[in-house]
Amino acid sequence: MFPQKNATDVLRDTSRTFYLSIIRLPPGLREAVMSSYLCLRAIDEIEDHLELDRVTKTRLLRSVSCGIQATNGGPLDGISEELKAYDHQLPEVTLRIEDWLALAPKTVAQRILQTTSAMADSMSYWVERDWRIQTKSDLDSYTFCVAGSIGLLLCYLWDWYDKTASNRTWAVSFGRGLQSVNILRNRSEDLARGVDFYPDGWTNDDLHEYASSNLAFADAYVDALPTGPARDFCVLPLALAHETLDALSRGERKVSRARVLAIVEGLPQGNHGPKESSRGSHDEEQVVLVTENDEVIGIGEKVQTHREGKLHRAFSIFVFNLKGELLLQKRATVKYHSHGLWSNTCCGHPRPGESTAGAARRRLQEEMGFVCDLKEVFSFTYQVQLSEEMSEHEYDHVLIGFFGGEPNPCKNEVDDWKWTDMETLRYDIQQSPHYYTYWLKLSVDLVPGFAA
Repeated sequence: MFPQKNATDVLRDTSRTFYLSIIRLPPGLREAVMSSYLCLRAIDEIEDHLELDRVTKTRLLRSVSCGIQATNGGPLDGISEELKAYDHQLPEVTLRIEDWLALAPKTVAQRILQTTSAMADSMSYWVERDWRIQTKSDLDSYTFCVAGSIGLLLCYLWDWYDKTASNRTWAVSFGRGLQSVNILRNRSEDLARGVDFYPDGWTNDDLHEYASSNLAFADAYVDALPTGPARDFCVLPLALAHETLDALSRGERKVSRARVLAIVEGLPQGNHGPKESSRGSHDEEQVVLVTENDEVIGIGEKVQTHREGKLHRAFSIFVFNLKGELLLQKRATVKYHSHGLWSNTCCGHPRPGESTAGAARRRLQEEMGFVCDLKEVFSFTYQVQLSEEMSEHEYDHVLIGFFGGEPNPCKNEVDDWKWTDMETLRYDIQQSPHYYTYWLKLSVDLVPGFAA
């Protein structure tokens, strides 16, 4: 008999993404999150098993749930007793669920036990009803069961470890967003095994919108976390979810290995010192250098790139309200160029290893204090000398979105804001062009057709 693998090896074999996120955590929190992930993956393997019938799955899931409840804080022996009859079918991560529960630090173990028991019971309900998801409410219920509740558990673990506060509502969306991307990606495989997670009448576009909406709040969740282990854990799975959603939109089945490696290389390296605000700071920030076809050819320091006039990737966001009015911002006087000018809702640059869509969502939250769904509608290249020392040469991706609330802009980024209708804006640009940014004047006539 081969010796049993340790928890880290099983984790690596089970999920490369979460392996990379978990092993970077500090001791104590690492074991708590590893225990949680392996336990929840153990019961997920029962739900998704291709050979077991529904009756067997339901019985096994309920036996795990009841077995955990029966421990009542005592020894964990017996939880996997019924699973042993299927040791030739179930994977190691499932058969060793007692080991993963025992891995949890004592002061947080009970919460992990409770979450695992609740999820096993909820999964048995969905298996028993043959995953019949008929409405959006059903989908919300299912994605909460298998992923949103994990977001809540993580909130508890962040607070337990170092008192890191987090938004519980956004944490649920973090879990739902990751799960809904998985549902989209695995659509054909699920249908082949007779399972349909789409509500009645929903298309891929509907599920894509559902995933995008949840990921927007997931972005807000991660952006609000202070620099530290909680944030470090979340950035990789969230970035890969965005990349996967973007790839699916392009008709690709998955994210390329090169993109995954680029994202991983761009991860923070575990420096858990005081958080430096990303708002208003551009020292040493890097941008992506591209060709006229938006092909990546390198990276450059942001300010130096603008001094040298090198072509780089950028984005411009136009957010409208239900009246069709555009949200404008007046760029803060501390900006290194085009300061004090009126511009579109938000602009920025993707970081190396970051998708344009993900960067746009991040920057909208940083500058204007809200998130919304964004859709890229066109792109263009422009070059202009802004001053003796500074120029813009950008491959600019233009995205639009809709928002019915009131922004909460960062004072280091925005001096003022206002809603305006497009006709008034075009007229004012003609009369007083020196009040507006160069890129807004180039793109404003191209946007209205997409804003209706």
